[in-house]
Amino acid sequence: MFGSQDPEKFKIPLSTSPFEQISNVWNSSHYQDFGIERLVRLFLVSSKVFFPGIYIDFLTRNLPAHSKKIYGEFYVIFKTVMPFVMLHYSLWDHYWLFVFNIYLLIETFLYVFYKIFLPEHNYGKLANRSIILLFFNFFEVIASFGVIYAAGNYLNQPITSWVDALYFSFITGITIGYGDFYPINETGKILVMVQVMSTISFLFLFFNFFAPRAQDITEWNSGNE
Repeated sequence: MFGSQDPEKFKIPLSTSPFEQISNVWNSSHYQDFGIERLVRLFLVSSKVFFPGIYIDFLTRNLPAHSKKIYGEFYVIFKTVMPFVMLHYSLWDHYWLFVFNIYLLIETFLYVFYKIFLPEHNYGKLANRSIILLFFNFFEVIASFGVIYAAGNYLNQPITSWVDALYFSFITGITIGYGDFYPINETGKILVMVQVMSTISFLFLFFNFFAPRAQDITEWNSGNE
């Protein structure tokens, strides 16, 4: 794993402030890395200060664990539901809603890469809750790209309903193409490539989480034979 170290020694407290996290990466307090790897980590941890998620975590750090989880889950659910609402009510032409949708989509993209390159919160067995939240993130990406496709003239035929937008985004997101919808210009092709890249990132993250669990199960079964 990237910059892998001893899990307990290099685990960063969840209550660490955004700027303390930046300092930790800059000073290599939790990773013995250098060069481009540290620059990637620094970019990812620095980018979080521009989005609400890290401030929600920091502001709720002194609350009971279950209350803190509720706030975090509410934010994830809000981010997931918003693009679906935009699609259902054909709100993709509202400029500021569209921009806000892109803003939250960028946060989710960076969050996935943050989980890959700064996995200090993910050592040990992954809780089912984290898997569920990642599925919410995945469907947020699907719906958000649906909003983008609906708002522009990127495909071979116009999107006339929220179902069409969600359908094309979904089959693109799971890398299945039926040929009824396809991009016809450079912008559309770039959007499709970015969405497929996001799918690959999610798959990498899922496999990265499931592999240690599968290994633990295999070792447990071997020890009980």
